[in-house]
Amino acid sequence: MISEELTTYFNKADNFKMLKSDQQSIVQYSMKDYDYMDKLYIKDHMLMFVIEGNQAVITPNFLYKLESGEAIFVKKGSIILCEKLKKDSKLQCVLFFFTDEYLSKFIKNYREMLAPSELLNIDSINAYQFCLDSWMKSYLNSVSSYFEITPEPVAILIQKKIEELLLLLITGQERSYFMSFLKECLKDEHSSIETVVNTNMYRNLNVDHLAHLSNLSLSQFKREFNYKYNDSPASWLRKKRLEKSTKLLLTTNLNINEICYDSGFNNVSHFCKLFQKHYQISPLKYRGKLTT
Repeated sequence: MISEELTTYFNKADNFKMLKSDQQSIVQYSMKDYDYMDKLYIKDHMLMFVIEGNQAVITPNFLYKLESGEAIFVKKGSIILCEKLKKDSKLQCVLFFFTDEYLSKFIKNYREMLAPSELLNIDSINAYQFCLDSWMKSYLNSVSSYFEITPEPVAILIQKKIEELLLLLITGQERSYFMSFLKECLKDEHSSIETVVNTNMYRNLNVDHLAHLSNLSLSQFKREFNYKYNDSPASWLRKKRLEKSTKLLLTTNLNINEICYDSGFNNVSHFCKLFQKHYQISPLKYRGKLTT
């Protein structure tokens, strides 16, 4: 099911339509001149097609950036990074959401299409990124027509359309890799806290986001983090981000706004207050004092 957080985001779109079948969903949306920054947690596995514009997805160990004509299949627990759109620019995407139960049933039904020897060891991969070929473009055109039908297509038609998408992927050139990735999606494992933190400490994610990426509850994450780092996540992240800001002040010509965001903060005023409190001097004076 689509989470309340995602529904709130989609409702901000200029155009938002959704098809549902059992626990599977297909979403088509577009927006322009969007001046917010959102980070959306994905509780189910997701396949995203970027039709126009660009989009980013954060997994425990990587930041994936997609342009128009690209797609990505990510495991549950990933985060969609929705940045502000430039003036007159547009974002259009089609998203498919899959539960563990659905993927497990699909693999069971079609396992004979892939010999066990063809499966790959891809334990460290949390996403499958690819470009749209002619087959996939034709498929997306056919899906688009489903959103225009009134009344909404019956559930069995939507189910078959979703199944068709996965069949296209497991019969493509990278079928061994994709089927291996699907099986990896069903492993319910925690991601290393060290990997999640070291990869994402400067990405303006809060403690809740890092806990989601680690596949841990907030209390579990805080407890394990404190054990490993002997500090709370918020305090440790604040120190690391402030340390990076001092390096950027001394080694680059970036302005304060750029340094704020590149260090992992999302509010310039808040960043300056934290910097002043920690170093007893403002960022600009810190740069001037140590460069004169």
